[in-house]
Amino acid sequence: MQTLCKQAKGVGHMALVDLEIPEPGSGEVQIAVQAAGICGTDIHIAHDEFPYNPPVVLGHEFSGIVNRVGTGVTEYRNGDPVMAETTATLCGTCPACQEGRTNHCLSRSVYGVHVNGGFAEFVSVRQEAVHRLPSNVDHIMGAMTEPLAVCVRALSERIQVSSGQVVLVEGPGPIGLLATMLAKAHGATVIVTGVEKDKARLEVAGSLGADLIVRVDHEDLMDAIQPLCGQRGGVDITVEASGAEAAVESAFRCTRKGGTIVQLGLSGGPITIDYSQISFRELNVVGSFAHCWSSFDSALTLMDRGIVDVKAILTGVAPLQNWEQSFHRLEQGDGAKILLTPPGSTVESTL
Repeated sequence: MQTLCKQAKGVGHMALVDLEIPEPGSGEVQIAVQAAGICGTDIHIAHDEFPYNPPVVLGHEFSGIVNRVGTGVTEYRNGDPVMAETTATLCGTCPACQEGRTNHCLSRSVYGVHVNGGFAEFVSVRQEAVHRLPSNVDHIMGAMTEPLAVCVRALSERIQVSSGQVVLVEGPGPIGLLATMLAKAHGATVIVTGVEKDKARLEVAGSLGADLIVRVDHEDLMDAIQPLCGQRGGVDITVEASGAEAAVESAFRCTRKGGTIVQLGLSGGPITIDYSQISFRELNVVGSFAHCWSSFDSALTLMDRGIVDVKAILTGVAPLQNWEQSFHRLEQGDGAKILLTPPGSTVESTL
């Protein structure tokens, strides 16, 4: 079968590689992949900027059709439309696992990072990672469940965005755009920020209903948000989705006293910040990482009921063999979300 593989440590070493179809082991489900999303993590791995275990087939956002099941699997049958969580292994016994916080299991490994993932014709995953797609969720939406689950974890589980709040979303990448949609679905007023290279993505944010778009390389963010903040003195919630040091600084500056900062973006290194602001201004600084089972359940429900339209941020669908052009396009900020389809997929390519 055809796969996209990171073959060795270092920058590059990415290639289409033919591998044997992975047979489903006991308790595993073999999925015929229909679509798989390119994530910023995949691009970071290509540039050797994120920990991974080579050689490994990339791709941790995927959906498909159950093709075979291993012994002990009774819940899924051949032909079932499904998507799979990213978590490949868990200990199941540590306090985090017992409390349902599986994203913090010390033994956790991830499909497409440590274990072969979904940029392939077939992938075999543990049955506990599989979610059946609801009737109104197709394979394109299924492949976009994971980034939406990241936002559900942040905005609905780690904190609870509510109607009437003013929410600042820093960074109009896929996570920032999905966070915008989710915050709007909760009834919040939403401000989205970006820079010159984000121009196309900021236009998407406007089409999603963002109440204010701010180019932070053109105008002062604090001045721009004041008409929407009024006597608050700042926004109620900042969702930092870029990982840039300047954005983190802005989050501390623009969030009102007693407000909340949700850190979603991952930075490339340490960030310098005036930590005393947390005390002086009683800021709630909340980290949010990945997702749990409940995050996926909620994400699928949001899509099934039409509350969040993930296709609104879809740039297009490309065949797996065009991965290099697709990666480059996203690196340049040209587009928001691109899916790849392996040979045999029934999802039509548009790029």
